[in-house]
Amino acid sequence: MKGQEIARLTNIWSTYQQDEQQLSRVIIESTRPLTFQLRRVNQVVAFTIYNAIPNMYCDTLAIYDGLINEITVQPEEGNRVTIYIALNHNAPCTVTRLNGLPARTFLCFSRAHLDALFAGRRIVIDPGHGGRDPGGRGPVDLLEKNVVLTMAKKLKAELAKVKAQVWLTREGDQYLTPSERLKLAKEMRAHVFISLHTNYSKDSRIGGLVVNYNPAHHAGLRLARLTCEELVRKIKRNVLEIKAAKELSGLGPIPGFKIKPVTISNWVEEGLLRNPTFYEKIAIGVLNGLQKIFLSSPE
Repeated sequence: MKGQEIARLTNIWSTYQQDEQQLSRVIIESTRPLTFQLRRVNQVVAFTIYNAIPNMYCDTLAIYDGLINEITVQPEEGNRVTIYIALNHNAPCTVTRLNGLPARTFLCFSRAHLDALFAGRRIVIDPGHGGRDPGGRGPVDLLEKNVVLTMAKKLKAELAKVKAQVWLTREGDQYLTPSERLKLAKEMRAHVFISLHTNYSKDSRIGGLVVNYNPAHHAGLRLARLTCEELVRKIKRNVLEIKAAKELSGLGPIPGFKIKPVTISNWVEEGLLRNPTFYEKIAIGVLNGLQKIFLSSPE
C-alpha cells in the first residue's frame, strides 16, 4: 500500500431498510474506495480500514435501531482507522461498495432475528383519550388525543415490518371507555397491551417520561423497566416515574403498559411532538423494549 493515496473518511451514518429482507446498514463515505479487513469479537464487528485517516469528528454514535447499538470510530497509528459496531445480536454481515465521489461502503446486517422473534406476536396498541376526551393540552395547543394516535400508527407500522400482528383500539377520533380498551386485548389473547399517552403537569418546567404497568402480571415491574430503559436510549428524556396502574389489572395475566414518552405541558417536549422524526424514535424505543420483553419471556 506504500505510495497509495490516502483515503479520507468524510461521513458515517446508519439506517435500516425493508426490501426483500430487512437490513441495518452502516454507510461510510470516503474520498476514494477503501481497503479493509472485517473481523468479529463476540457481538462487536471491527471494520479496519488501511491507508486512511478520518476527516470528520470521531465519536461514538448511539444508534439503537433494534440491532445496532453503537458505532465507534477509532483512529490508529500507521494511517489506519477501525470502526467498531456493537450489536445486540450476532447477525450476518455483507459489504458492498459504490464508487464515485464520495465513494460509499455499505456494511449490511441482517435483521432476520427480529422477524423470528416478533412473527405471530399479538400486540394491541391503545391510543389514549379520543372524541370528547382530549387529554392533556400543550402550551401551544397540541392535544394529547391527536399526538398519541400519531404515535400509535407509527408504532403499528414499525411492528408490521417485523411481522407482528397489531391492532389499534381506535383508528380515529373516537371515545372509548376503559373497559372497551382492555376488551380487545383479551379477545385477541394479546401477548402485550400498550396504551400510549403523554404526561401532564401544571408546572411547565417539568418534563420527562412515565411508564405504568399491569400489577396483575408477575413480572410487570421488571418488564416496565426494560421498556423504559430502551425508550430513554432513543428519545433522551428523563424518567419521572415507573409505577403500577390499577386500571391495567383488568388485563389479568397479559403484560400491559401505559407509556407516556414526554410531558406535553413542557414547552420543549411539546416542541418535540411537532417533529415527525421524534415519533419514529418513540416507535423504535418501544420496539426495542418489546424485543427485550419477548427475549426474557419467550412464551
